[in-house]
Amino acid sequence: MVKTSIAELRGLGEVELRSRLAQAQQDLEKARLKARQGSLEQPHQIRSTRRDIARFFTILNTKGRSA
Repeated sequence: MVKTSIAELRGLGEVELRSRLAQAQQDLEKARLKARQGSLEQPHQIRSTRRDIARFFTILNTKGRSA
């Protein structure tokens, strides 16, 4: 997943954010599976994907409250 700034994420619509959230969740599952198999080359990928998911949820929640 490509690193995106918080300002860019806040500018996205809810549909796009939910789409990126779903993609990040799929990426996390794939990374966890590879980690269990021992073939994950970048272990930090799990941590950064979890943090990206948290960012998506945070932005979605703040958009929901302000709407």
